[in-house]
Amino acid sequence: MSRPIFVLNDQGSLVPIFEREYESEDIFQQMLAKFPELLLTGDDRTPYSGLLLLTREQEVPIETGGSRVYSLDHLFVDQNGVPTLVEVKRRSDTRNRREIVAQMLDYASNGLACWNVEDLRRNFERTCREIEKEPAGVLAEFLGDGGDAEGFWMQIEENIRDERIRMVFVADEISVELRRIVAFLNRQMRSSEMLAIEVRQFVGEGVQAFVPDVIVRPAASMGGRSSSADTMRQAWTEDRFMTVLDERAGAEAVGVARSILDWGVGHATRFWWGEGKKDGSFGPVFCWKGTDYYPVFVWSTGVGKIQFQWLKLRPPFDSIERRRELLNRLNEIPGIALPEDALGGRPSFPLKALVPAKARKSFLAVLDWVVDEVKKEA
Repeated sequence: MSRPIFVLNDQGSLVPIFEREYESEDIFQQMLAKFPELLLTGDDRTPYSGLLLLTREQEVPIETGGSRVYSLDHLFVDQNGVPTLVEVKRRSDTRNRREIVAQMLDYASNGLACWNVEDLRRNFERTCREIEKEPAGVLAEFLGDGGDAEGFWMQIEENIRDERIRMVFVADEISVELRRIVAFLNRQMRSSEMLAIEVRQFVGEGVQAFVPDVIVRPAASMGGRSSSADTMRQAWTEDRFMTVLDERAGAEAVGVARSILDWGVGHATRFWWGEGKKDGSFGPVFCWKGTDYYPVFVWSTGVGKIQFQWLKLRPPFDSIERRRELLNRLNEIPGIALPEDALGGRPSFPLKALVPAKARKSFLAVLDWVVDEVKKEA
């Protein structure tokens, strides 16, 4: 029998509670979904301060366009928008440890290739509805005062694109073999990281207790490279962005970017600056009646992207006809040819298409029209 934990009850007596295996893997998973703080240790051994559950049983397509789909136990995100993949196993699981690790790598590689932030957002909303909570309220509580909900989803999207994720193995007992494999893989990683966490259960006389412990932590904590929290990228600045854009696309593209930036100074409430590891981005954000609108993003690669993906979530552009009208107005500008099937995505155009003064003036006029339409109908 394992050594007990002693709990002092209301009568002043010590009550021993003993470790007990989880009755089923599903019960174990339910507990982690309901109480993600069990994956925290309250110290610097975990590279995150909080986790938000997007969904249980996140689908992972194994082949593009195919019917083969696997399911990840839990998909969380931390407050920096880092997707956190969690696989749960009981000590009684007899599968080979190498098989468990291979399964996680399978989920991670295929998930990064196939997931998109819109689907993840819908999964989160469904998760909230299942527990009869309002998604916006749950997210606002998680992000805290001043949190930017739309910016948060954009950060998740950016992390997926940069393959910046976290993989967490959870069990009531982490075997020595699994520890070694996870620690080895963790040391080889640069943009991602692995953890192994034990969550032991103790039960006795109406009392249930859980004891989490990080068994394998990110390599930074072991003297290696920095973990995702330690190396969290800073937002791009205007100077850095323009320097990189000049190197990649030339002075003319910089001139176009500055024109859009100047437009934002006069119309936007604020700017959103990306935190991409290699590619920078910015977008003017204007707020109307408490709702943020992101019409266009500019990238250091020399392209602009129309944000139908986000506009479609807000009136009046939640109407496909209004988005089509926006697309048609943009396509009247020489050098811009956005496809009709992009009304729910982020179609791009070359910044150099706006080098001619007339084209640039027309583009900024379309942005003016977007603002006017929002103020008129939203």
